[in-house]
Amino acid sequence: MKLSLFCRATNTNSCCLGIATAAVIPLFLVAGPAAADPYKWCAAYRNGSNNCGFTTIEQCRASVSGVGGFCEPNQFYTGPDKTSASRSQRQAERKPSQERRVQEHRAQERRATETPASDRRGSEDRFQ
Repeated sequence: MKLSLFCRATNTNSCCLGIATAAVIPLFLVAGPAAADPYKWCAAYRNGSNNCGFTTIEQCRASVSGVGGFCEPNQFYTGPDKTSASRSQRQAERKPSQERRVQEHRAQERRATETPASDRRGSEDRFQ
């Protein structure tokens, strides 16, 4: 029994193996590397569906807000660890120094611990 024009062997198993090999090799030559997945966050909704189309966790949280679900890191994410844009030199120069930030923080703490002027009045003023 003849299988095809390409197969003239008497053993049909070796003929089928040759045809299968010839059919599979082009698939490896055509397929390139897998594309990177740029979406870092996935929304897992309460109804069981998933959506891994978010680059920031804020986008993901807005999507699940009100419908139920939670956000989780995309297990297939292949992009860079940091997705935020870098500052230009001009923006970096406008950033206050570490000393200035410490001073502002201490001033905020002092303001938070001070009692407001309205609370300093005597108790007789409060109930009139």
